[in-house]
Amino acid sequence: MARERVSVVHPVTEEELGSVELATAGDVEAAVERGRRAQRGWDAVSVAQRARVLMRFHSLLFERRDEILDAIQNETGKTRRDAFGELLAVAATASYYAARGERYLAEEVRDGAVPLMTGGRVQHPPVGVVGFITPWNYPFLLAIGDALPALLAGNAVVIKPSEVTPLSAELAVRLLAEAGLPEGLATLVHGPGAEVGPVLIARVDAVAFTGSVATGRRIAVAAAERLIPCSLELGGKNPMIVLDGADLDEAAAGLMTGAFYNCGQTCIAVERVYVEKGSYEAFVERAARRVEALRTGWSLGWEMDVGSQIGRAHSDKVMAHVEDAVRRGARVVAGGRRREDLGPAFVEPTLLTDVAAEATLQAEETFGPVVAIYPVDDAEAAVTAANDTVYGLNASVWTGSRGRSLDLARRIEAGAVGVNSTLLVYHTLDVPMGGMKRSGLGRRHGRPGILRFTRTRSVVTGPSMGGGYEALLSRADNPARAGAIARLFRLRGRIPGLR
Repeated sequence: MARERVSVVHPVTEEELGSVELATAGDVEAAVERGRRAQRGWDAVSVAQRARVLMRFHSLLFERRDEILDAIQNETGKTRRDAFGELLAVAATASYYAARGERYLAEEVRDGAVPLMTGGRVQHPPVGVVGFITPWNYPFLLAIGDALPALLAGNAVVIKPSEVTPLSAELAVRLLAEAGLPEGLATLVHGPGAEVGPVLIARVDAVAFTGSVATGRRIAVAAAERLIPCSLELGGKNPMIVLDGADLDEAAAGLMTGAFYNCGQTCIAVERVYVEKGSYEAFVERAARRVEALRTGWSLGWEMDVGSQIGRAHSDKVMAHVEDAVRRGARVVAGGRRREDLGPAFVEPTLLTDVAAEATLQAEETFGPVVAIYPVDDAEAAVTAANDTVYGLNASVWTGSRGRSLDLARRIEAGAVGVNSTLLVYHTLDVPMGGMKRSGLGRRHGRPGILRFTRTRSVVTGPSMGGGYEALLSRADNPARAGAIARLFRLRGRIPGLR
């Protein structure tokens, strides 16, 4: 009997690109079991050998560059440059963890309970099989980028990519196999998240999710019921602060990338800008001029600046936010229109001012090429406004003074803050990235980005004579002995290096 399949449609031409087979519950269970069997052998392989697979994958990314970029663009409608950004981020992730993974995963020697007599070690064994549930906005990067450190740590991975963009994930897994990853260690299961996700979470040993807050909550509950590790990167309503003294041309240029990269469909994208009153009008004018110069459209070449939204339904949501804000008094200073002449899901890069507090766009994540700009009295008001949200993923600060910017950054309730930058945190692989408040749990990148796929095992050693260290307390059977032991511990607490 023929298996049910789901078609993958080009968001601009609406032509069918291909199809993938929908996974049944049995398929998911079989994928996890295959991964569990393969993982036992993979765990026995040295980290250095695993790193060599990542570096062969790294080379293939550049050898097959055009094939990868075509696949990403055709599934998403994004520009060539935005697709290129995905490829570079995956390559950087592979080389970063290949170079540092052995050090991050190495057994650590720690102080024992009593110097010279006892010792401690911390080990980082893999969790086993990690389940990934990934979104459509970065179908190559998010499907495989986080899986790389999980594989390097000795795990198998089962990935449930978005059913809207599964072909990029298929290509990524094929390239891993070409790079020498043993069979069964990286498997895809396709289908709607509401159907496949719960089955996957019920069987894996850890789960990682990137997507909406609502779905993230359900995943966290399902993981909690099984007491398995769970990491979540969720939504953002990311602020940008521009104060008097900042270079307004540079800040406006930064906004173009921060807000309109990947058509605004980026979890860390700027959606709110707070500008000190003395610079407000000049900044709005500069930003509007730059927005009007952006080239929007579809091309497999490199000439476009902004591409298509992922589909009609999403562009409807984005335009609904714009139209609601305008009905409530917002002023469109640039863009603001749907561009059906370019394709069914194009929305112009849009700047709005005078957005009412009641507008949907003011508080909810739009996840499109739309930015609201607000005047503020001073830095204090800017920080208060930036923190007035249930989200806390990313923020951007432009002041003209490094010291002042760093001081503001310390006061912003976000997992990442860029000084004179907007999206730089994703490319700064040595610092952890994740959210505060409703923007998520856990961190990707850096040492935490690989240790989240491990368990922590502590090994302590002590002398065997006399029944071991624990027998020491059994000797405190009279006031004199207890006093002697107390004096030793008191002395230890006063000597640097022995505390």
